[in-house]
Amino acid sequence: MSTTRHDPLPDPLTTIAEAGVLLLTAGAETSRVEDTMERLAMAFGVPAQAMVMPTALFLHQAGGPTVMQRVRRRGNNLAVVELVNGWSREAAIGQLPPAAFQERLSSVAGYRRYSPALEVAAAGLAAALLAVLFGATWESAPFALLSGVVAQSVRALFRAHGVSPGVTDFLGAMLACLPALLDAGLGLGHGGAVLAGGLMVLVPGVMLTTGVRDGIAGDLLSSVSRLLEAALVAAAVAAGAALPLYLYILSHGRWPA
Repeated sequence: MSTTRHDPLPDPLTTIAEAGVLLLTAGAETSRVEDTMERLAMAFGVPAQAMVMPTALFLHQAGGPTVMQRVRRRGNNLAVVELVNGWSREAAIGQLPPAAFQERLSSVAGYRRYSPALEVAAAGLAAALLAVLFGATWESAPFALLSGVVAQSVRALFRAHGVSPGVTDFLGAMLACLPALLDAGLGLGHGGAVLAGGLMVLVPGVMLTTGVRDGIAGDLLSSVSRLLEAALVAAAVAAGAALPLYLYILSHGRWPA
């Protein structure tokens, strides 16, 4: 007589916590993560309360166990937020059992809707258009495009290797400054606009917006943490751009007044 082996169903609390970690690391606001986790817990028959902070999350089942997950790295990947949200809605209305939900979650790691090359190209185009918006001529736009491409490439490359975001943004801003110095050195007169366009690629806009949304929702600890993190990233970008610019001016380089 032959027997068929069936893999055990995943622990619902662990599955729910994994979904919360994916949302949090992808840049979702705290209230969204807590609400999604609690709705999933209700749908999977293990009603629980969730507590989420930028660096950790807790899920406690009344009269049962508590699951804690540490979150060490965060970023911005709204495609992952959209995916997990969609699957969570299906699970909440009973269309997606825990096993199928867990299987889908396991396929999310590293998911990106667009290829790295397309993201770099989009960053360069955005930098060029922003530089023109800031007052540069179309003659200087290629320098801004190069600045945006460099900034996005450096950030993607170093973060893929686990380098600290502060160091990554510092190096990205420092190298993104070089096309602006070239524009100024050639006498085109729009180095400032070129630099501003390139650095806009590194500005932590989503992080800042999420911090404000957390504050409005009453998640003060998360709000302060995210806003502080955004301020540190902005400081790293400013320092990275200031260093080559200072050395350039110190060596009597030409910079538009």
